[in-house]
Amino acid sequence: MKNAVTFDGDGRRMRVVVSGLLALAAATAIIAAVPVAPTPTAARAADITLIYVGADDCAPCRVWQSGDGVTFRQSSEFTRIAYVEVKSPRLHDLLKDEHWPEKVRAYRDSLKRSDGVPLWLLVSNGKVIAQRFGPAAWRASMLPSIKSALR
Repeated sequence: MKNAVTFDGDGRRMRVVVSGLLALAAATAIIAAVPVAPTPTAARAADITLIYVGADDCAPCRVWQSGDGVTFRQSSEFTRIAYVEVKSPRLHDLLKDEHWPEKVRAYRDSLKRSDGVPLWLLVSNGKVIAQRFGPAAWRASMLPSIKSALR
């Protein structure tokens, strides 16, 4: 290699540059070969889903949406889960297919006529692990359940 690389034909050797480039190439190959494990955050987002159920003509729903809902959507917990909103213009029409995304319609079957809104379903790996309704239930039960599920 002593005579292999010259610069501008003036006979100066570029051993230092070539050695540096070879070291850089070796380091790049090592970094590229290291397997990247999914981060806990990325793994959690696929495992945990919060389904919010509410209606535009529901005063408690509007209060949650503009208060605790806004705060939650800005939280670190929110970035770690999947979130689906089921919202109807009228409370009377809340259970209609058109308001339920197809991927969460199966969870509608777990609702009782006596359940109120706003309502939250916390789903982990396809199973409902917490289901609560009413504004007081958010802080008392649902938010702690979300935090617990993310541990």
